[in-house]
Amino acid sequence: MSTAETPIHSVLAVDSDPISATRPSPMRWGVAFVLFLAVISAFFDRISVAVLFTNVTFQNDMGIGFDPTRLGLLMTSFVFAYGVSGLLLSFIGDVYGPRRSLAVGAALWGGAMLLMGSAGSYTTMLFYRVLLGIAEGPQFALTNSLVKRWFPPREQARANSIWMIGSPLGSAVGFPLTIYLVSSYGWRSSFYVLAALNLLVILPLVLLVVRDRPPNAAVAAAAPAVTAASYGQQVRLFFGDWRFWMLVIFNSAALIYLWGLNSWLPSYLVKVRGFDMKQAGIYTSLPFIFMFLGEVLSAILSDRLGRRAGVCFVALLLAGISMYLVSVIPDNQTAALMIAVSAFCWGSALPPLFALGLQILPAGAVAAGVGVYNGIGNLIGAFAPLAMGLIISSTGNYSTGLLVIIGAATIGSAAMIPLMRKY
Repeated sequence: MSTAETPIHSVLAVDSDPISATRPSPMRWGVAFVLFLAVISAFFDRISVAVLFTNVTFQNDMGIGFDPTRLGLLMTSFVFAYGVSGLLLSFIGDVYGPRRSLAVGAALWGGAMLLMGSAGSYTTMLFYRVLLGIAEGPQFALTNSLVKRWFPPREQARANSIWMIGSPLGSAVGFPLTIYLVSSYGWRSSFYVLAALNLLVILPLVLLVVRDRPPNAAVAAAAPAVTAASYGQQVRLFFGDWRFWMLVIFNSAALIYLWGLNSWLPSYLVKVRGFDMKQAGIYTSLPFIFMFLGEVLSAILSDRLGRRAGVCFVALLLAGISMYLVSVIPDNQTAALMIAVSAFCWGSALPPLFALGLQILPAGAVAAGVGVYNGIGNLIGAFAPLAMGLIISSTGNYSTGLLVIIGAATIGSAAMIPLMRKY
């Protein structure tokens, strides 16, 4: 054991499993379900603009036409702000409580979507995308903190899988839903509907169901408030742990894949593979359904095997290999199905990654630690949509843009190799 590994589990035991001395509360599954719905709604917000990359009315209203670089920047601006917010604001759950922080977040998400529906220019839309990114940045850190508080270690990968499947399902449902709303009611109305979902469904559910801790949690009264000094101490501890940086590298690669796929999948299917919008709705949904299946199966598998790093390595490597095959397959339908296979492999990497984070991060800094590695990952992943847009603009070739995703998956999988012996 390295010297960096010893204090990471023995210092700052604040917020250690509050259910360790009590029977797990049956309410924990209701909390997990609300977290799942909140992630779905948030992903509707995140990917909604990608559908508009092929919408002529939106492009004309923004005054940009079909400009892949500036369209990609709409996604990059959100993800970059999301990453900065996750990095700098992840502590709010430790200070103000995850329930209150999540409720305020849901209100802000709805407000940002209302503003986007009213945007009259590219510049204002870009600004509102940044606001949405700031508001959504702490979400995953808050969610992980609640999982840590409500679930025993033996259930944490499965608990993580419940809310994490909200990510692929958010895209699987969000893409065809947004395509339908835009086609039937216009692009502005699509934003207003998503705003109402946050304000009228997610916010009330958080307030009614979610609590900071289970009833009768053993350490609830004993846990001291997090101060700026203790937060800084926690950050220094996991910053000095090399295992944490393997999580950062892997997660950054995974998020390059995710944001690249979310941003350009609809345009790729329409402009390269020749699908109409109805077909594109089906084939944009399919990869995220497969991603969901991958997350469910790998959560069960990694809990049973206890080998989180090995599952992560194989899954992300296969995701990259599958995406390379997409770029060389001539048949359009076969290529679309291979995108789904690649997404299945990518999804298989996520539950064991977050469970691995819970093993490595100090008990009193779960929200901060997840926020930091998710924030850094999103800061790096933020440039995938822009980089792909620049490549598409300069080469006129969407398949060349896929190399961003392929390379990231290959490099990221290698970060799990040093962790595979122990984890």
